[in-house]
This record gives sequence, C-alpha cells and structure tokens, in this order.
Amino acid sequence: MARAFAGFLVFVVSTAVAAGAAGCAASSPASEDPRAFFAGKTLTYIVATEAGGGYDAYGRLVSQYIGKRLGVRNVVVKNIPGGGHIVGANELYRSRPDGLTLGMFNSGLIYAQLLERRGFHARLDRMSWIGKAGGEPRVLVTSTLSGFRSIDDVRRAGRPLLVAAGGVGTEGYIEATLLTAALGLPTRVVLGLASRDAQLSMMRGDTEAQLVSASTGRPILDGGYGTAIMRVGSGPGVDERVPDAASLLTTDDGRRLVALIQSVATLGRWTAGPPGIGADRLAVLRDAHAAALADPELLSAAKRLELPIQPMDGAALADAVARVLAQPPATLSLLHAADSR
Repeated sequence: MARAFAGFLVFVVSTAVAAGAAGCAASSPASEDPRAFFAGKTLTYIVATEAGGGYDAYGRLVSQYIGKRLGVRNVVVKNIPGGGHIVGANELYRSRPDGLTLGMFNSGLIYAQLLERRGFHARLDRMSWIGKAGGEPRVLVTSTLSGFRSIDDVRRAGRPLLVAAGGVGTEGYIEATLLTAALGLPTRVVLGLASRDAQLSMMRGDTEAQLVSASTGRPILDGGYGTAIMRVGSGPGVDERVPDAASLLTTDDGRRLVALIQSVATLGRWTAGPPGIGADRLAVLRDAHAAALADPELLSAAKRLELPIQPMDGAALADAVARVLAQPPATLSLLHAADSR
C-alpha cells in the first residue's frame, strides 16, 4: 500500500513539473523581442480600391517599405474595391489581429461612420492605427469647357454645376455635398465616376467639376484642362491665390461643415490594422511605419511619383480619429441634412 501511494505521489509530482515546464514554454514567446515575430513571414496589405490611382500607389509604396523595416519575407498587396472603400475596410476590420494584415482606405469613411451608413460594419474608433503618409488640402476644380473660372461664375450661372463623384459613400461625393451646402452653391452630383473617370468626363464636357485632393487634381490642372476655383486648407501643391472656402463663408453652420472637411483632409493615406493587435506588436508596426516614411529611398520614390508625404505617427493618428468622430449634435445634424440633399 505504502509503495503504491509513493508511486502515485511520484506520478503527481512528475506531472506537475511537466505541466509547469509546458506552461513556461507556452509563455516564452511573450518574453521574446516582438520584432522577431515578423521575420520571414508574409505581410498582406489591403488597398480598398482597384489597382492604379492614388490610393493604390501610396499603398504599394508604403507597404513595401514597412515590410522592409519589419523583415518580412514578402509583401502581398490585395486590392479589394467596392462601395466607396467600404468593402475593403470591412475586410480589413474582420482580419486576424496578428499584425500581418494591414491596409489603406479612404479617410472619407469617417463620414460613413458618422452617418451610420448601411453596409459599413467597421468601427474606426476600434481599429489599430499604424500611421499616415499623406493628408492634403481639397481643391474644387472646374473644367475649361465649363466656362466657370470662379465661384461667382457658378453663382451667376442660374443652373446647377455638374460635379463628378465616385459614389454615394465616397469622400468626393460627401465632401462635395457638404462644401456646396456650406456655400449655398447650386450643384448636381453625377455618380459613378472615380477620379480618373471623372477627369475624363470633364475633358469631354459631360461633367464640369470635381472636388479632389491637391495631388489628384494636378494632372487636369497642369494639362490646362481645368481651373482651381476654391480650396479647403493650405499645403504643398496648392496655389495660395486660389480662394480658401473659409474666407467665403458667412454662417456658423457653413464654418462647422468646412471645419469637418478640413479635419478629414488632414488624415489621408492612413495605414490601419484590425482591432485587437497586441500592444507590443502594434508598437513595432508603428515604429516600422515611421521609419519607412523617413527612408530616403521612399521619399525619393514618392517625389518621382508626385505623392506628397506628410506623416503622422500611429498614436497621434488614433487621437485625431477619435476627435473627428466626436462631432457635436449640431454638426451631425448638418451632416445628415447635407447628405440628404
């Protein structure tokens, strides 16, 4: 009996020691350098547009240099267009939060969340924010064929200005609607025309205007096919002689709407991950993003591609997103009213 009990006791103690060793082995990754996790792995980077265009160019450039800093084996850029960036953002939001799936989508989805847009399931306040690469003033560009050379020309026309935009949920549509509501301009938005298609339609004379980021508007302006008649904010690539919308406003409601547009405009070309990325890995990703945007090779490539780089680190970006989502009821009411025009 005594020998049997002793044998049982040895079994229990041995099992406990083995379990303790297994527990230590399981917990050891937590004590490793979190940067080592990325070595030799594949980073998937979602771009919520079709291949080509500004977002795709930024996404491919930024993701490759983030991958370089992380030491991953390769970077796979995955284009997921649809719904004015909503489809790609939703896909990113649902991704596994291991730090190996990141992405870029339109900052105009701030409006989608504020407006509680159907089909938009991501919650920007829960995303893991890595950093941003851009952020540009907006420019209202009219086509040469339209004959509109100023805001006064639009006011005197006696008919709506035909403004091209990608779709109801897109940044271009919402901001064009907000801006023209703030200024009391007569407009009609023509949907289904993304940036390049919109510019071609303006050159054909099918539409007359487009509200775009400064860099997106450069081709049509530099080619002599359009005129910048108004801007929202200041920055690289913008002619300061073009009237700022803020100087044209006469009401507090208008100022609130333009302030919202300007806040969103500063957050362009951001990189995010799904909710729940661990703090250690998130810190590594943020450091890699910051180092990537300071890399002379990236800056040289961005200059050749005419992609302005105006970085913001992930922590500051997370705070900025939280602030712009915390709109007062009065501004939300104006936003809903403008969106229903």
